[in-house]
Amino acid sequence: MQHGFGGKIFPINPNREEVLGLPSWPSLREIPEPVEHAYILLDTPLVLDAVTDCARAGVTVVSVLASDFAEAGGEGRALQRRLVDLASEAGVLLLGPNSMGVVNPRNGFVCTTNAAFAAESLLPGRLAVISQSGSLMGALLSRGESVGIGFSAMVSVGNEAQRDVGAIGSLLVDDPGTDAFLLFLETMRDSSGFAGFARLAHAAGKPVLAYVIGRSDEGQALSVSHTGGLTGATAAFDSFLVSCGVHRVDQFEALVEAPGALLAARRRGVRRPACVTVAATTGGGGAMVIDRLANHGVAIAGCSQASHRSLAALGIPLGAGKLVDVTLAGANYASMKHVVSTLACDPETGILVVAVGSSARFDPELAVAPIVDAVREAGDGAALVMAFLVPDAPESLRLLNGSGVPAFRTVESCAEAVACVLQARAPVHPPMVSPVAAVDDLLAGREEGVLDEVHSRGVFEALGIAGPPGLFLRDGAVPEHLGFDYPVVAKLVSEDLVHKSEAGIVALNLPDLDALGHAIGRMRANAACHAPGARVRGVLIQPMCHGVVEMLIGFGRDPRVGPVVTVGLGGIFAELHRDTSVRPAPIDAASAREMLRELRGGAILEGFRGRPAGDVAALAQAIADVSRLALHPCVEEAEINPLLVCAEGKGVVMLDALVRLGPPSMCPPIPCQG
Repeated sequence: MQHGFGGKIFPINPNREEVLGLPSWPSLREIPEPVEHAYILLDTPLVLDAVTDCARAGVTVVSVLASDFAEAGGEGRALQRRLVDLASEAGVLLLGPNSMGVVNPRNGFVCTTNAAFAAESLLPGRLAVISQSGSLMGALLSRGESVGIGFSAMVSVGNEAQRDVGAIGSLLVDDPGTDAFLLFLETMRDSSGFAGFARLAHAAGKPVLAYVIGRSDEGQALSVSHTGGLTGATAAFDSFLVSCGVHRVDQFEALVEAPGALLAARRRGVRRPACVTVAATTGGGGAMVIDRLANHGVAIAGCSQASHRSLAALGIPLGAGKLVDVTLAGANYASMKHVVSTLACDPETGILVVAVGSSARFDPELAVAPIVDAVREAGDGAALVMAFLVPDAPESLRLLNGSGVPAFRTVESCAEAVACVLQARAPVHPPMVSPVAAVDDLLAGREEGVLDEVHSRGVFEALGIAGPPGLFLRDGAVPEHLGFDYPVVAKLVSEDLVHKSEAGIVALNLPDLDALGHAIGRMRANAACHAPGARVRGVLIQPMCHGVVEMLIGFGRDPRVGPVVTVGLGGIFAELHRDTSVRPAPIDAASAREMLRELRGGAILEGFRGRPAGDVAALAQAIADVSRLALHPCVEEAEINPLLVCAEGKGVVMLDALVRLGPPSMCPPIPCQG
């Protein structure tokens, strides 16, 4: 009522005849006309009856603000399932439970309990907010309005019992009044649906930005390989968002301010070179911008020679180094306009960021108005111009944003926005690959748990990744002739001892038969001491292998985003270096090569300081092959550590392997034997 909603409002309260001057209805059933949206604010035991009434009345959308559902344990989860079944059978779109409602600032539909919306007026805009936290809608509203940024829609999804962020986003993608999406995420309940929404948004030219909380690594607690600790929930979630083409921001402020930069970049296009020129009326403010941009890996360009000559001819000081420091000239309208116009129209300027000092607050007509005028007169062919205001200057921020110049009140938000523009990626479409029949055959009928190394090696060999020749002895003496030469490596085979080095059940560089026999006895003693009762299947003996570098390839299923593949430096230093790259699985060899380029230690593969180059092509194919385990749902976790990368053209060798299976219900059935 306060915000001028033009539709009809029906308060339903059997205990009152009137609510806020409107007649109160005893029940939904008695309303004589169709109802489009019902907001239920009742104690939990009354919610099911209310949703039943909505279903019978043909209500299109129902929002529920009530607690003690899935978050309350077993009984709450059962109650939530009944709620979802009821709504779904009736074709009702259900938001919540625990939804703080829906807001459309464009028509005054403010159906929320969030106190921030008691503001005198709402600024409509073109940014849609979908939040898993209802209270954060109000925070975004107030922060946006203070700098002249409005919203087209704001939706609190609550528990996401029926419709989650991806489903709501997919419904809003075609809204002509929405240009971008702002997401506040705590978890991911349907990763495939979310990815579908992100692809739709990208195809529509509508950026998606996400601020994520709860990015802890506790989800990897059940991992038995090194990979879980190296990947972690944080890396898996971040990698998933990147693969969806979603811009994840670390600064909450950037969630509000960065969309303007992305939309401006889409309108103007990002000019080459992909670098940033920083001009400032304050040396300290400009240095802050350069420092933060450099932390994001953004290339900084100074003033070009042509622009330097042009501005110097006007007597405008430019400072030294990469910062274009105009100092007091920035407090002069004509000088400031010349600086911005010259740099924005310079073909060597990729993006121009203008840092404005105290004059942004006290003399905006001298330092801020010329930025607006210069951008307007420069036209669409000019470089993208952004502004960072060092002081608190809300009026200048509103002036800039309202004029189409993305403006920022914090240097951190400004730097994140620039990085979003320059480092944007399109959504990645999973490659068209099929399950490997030989893997299904090997795993058919196997019980949940860790496979020993012999059986784990068989899984990877079925994927096409070979290991060295080996001799597996269940018991008895070691034969005099192994079938390969010394020196050798020997290891006990046990599904109960997955970390061999820690358990002391691996021995390297054994030169002869005597050394091998002594090592086997020592390893058996170590196993009995380290884990009494551990099952030891036998001894695996293999020739020692040498190559360029040892790597780790791991596969796992993140509880929020699904299957992921990880690559990093391997061997005993895997957890020490923690130098990894992660992708949602499956991937192809080209994506695997991108992963390798992201590794800090990746230079070793290219022939660092005269060392031989590794077989990168074979390594990339092995990563892609391991990622295909995503298509085998019974595999919960798998790892090759180490994978020996040989010299270029010589391939890769699997030196150690681990596979963990999920519950039997997830495994393929035992094939019929005729």
